[in-house]
Amino acid sequence: MDCVTRVDAFAAKMGKYDLDLALLFDRDNIRYFTGFRLNRVVSSILAVSRNGNTTYIVAQLDLKRAKRDCWIEHVIPFPEDTPNYLASLAPLLRGSPRRIGVEKDTLTLAQMEYMMEIAGAGVEFVDVRGLTAQLRIIKSDEEIACIRRAADVASRVMDKVRQEIRPGVREAELASWTGYLMGKEGAEGPSFEPFMMSGENAWLPQRVASQKALKDGELVLLDMGAVCDGYCSDITRTFAVGEVSQEQKRVFQVAWKAQQAAIEAIRPGVHAFEVDAAAREIVEAEGLAAYFPHLTGHGVGVSVHEAPILDKGVDTVLQPGMVVTVEPGVYLPRVGAARVEDMVLVTTSGCELLTSAARDLV
Repeated sequence: MDCVTRVDAFAAKMGKYDLDLALLFDRDNIRYFTGFRLNRVVSSILAVSRNGNTTYIVAQLDLKRAKRDCWIEHVIPFPEDTPNYLASLAPLLRGSPRRIGVEKDTLTLAQMEYMMEIAGAGVEFVDVRGLTAQLRIIKSDEEIACIRRAADVASRVMDKVRQEIRPGVREAELASWTGYLMGKEGAEGPSFEPFMMSGENAWLPQRVASQKALKDGELVLLDMGAVCDGYCSDITRTFAVGEVSQEQKRVFQVAWKAQQAAIEAIRPGVHAFEVDAAAREIVEAEGLAAYFPHLTGHGVGVSVHEAPILDKGVDTVLQPGMVVTVEPGVYLPRVGAARVEDMVLVTTSGCELLTSAARDLV
């Protein structure tokens, strides 16, 4: 499904919900519908009417490139870093829309107040996050190919970083090198800030890389992902620094077995909560349920975290074309932490692993 078809599909959903206009601010949604890459600190706005007409609003500095490279014909500028940068929306907001779709979890209070003031009384703002999620949850063959490339890059980088795990190397040093290697392997950049956690930093968990040096006898987690052609990957591996204890090895084995049980549960027609339950059953049987504090997995696509979510109480039915992570973890105080995370594609008959980096505790 190309970008034009995506916009048409979104406009059709807008019609069903009686929306006259949608104003999208979320960077990932905009990349999904425009195919246009911007620096992550740069904002843009995509306006879609119910008949599929689109207006792309970009910073003045990005205007020429957007007109050259983006498929959308109507591209207009806004003045960057000024209080009135939303003034470019005024003609659209005053065009008599009755119901306007927005991503309410993305907007700031100032943005919402401005649009409400310009649109005037009687205009209703409706959250369209559910509509965009519906479109993005099933990946096309083209999207899956992009995700495969991102997963391959992440796997190759993870295997290279594994070779550098040794006492004395700092967490931040290896996390920074991870980012460098992703660029060298052809990625646009990281899908999120790579982080390495070792020893106490891991079982807290800290979720940022620090200046702490790796030490003999501790477990180390590296969580990272790459972006290729706008699509993300996400992978975690656990390493041992030197000789670790039997209890540390047990923590790793429990996390790894929980992941395998969850992957074996993935197939079309299975509910998300059933995959989560398969992982938790393993952890609970080992008496470690209290030390598995997060979800089992999440969708990956243009965003590194998107639908579907694999967790308790989530009744989403898995379908072919969904891409999810599977990442149960165990964080045992004063012992260590372990998590093995892989990306999985739901197929017509079961599932396929997309990440391939070595998983053993070495």
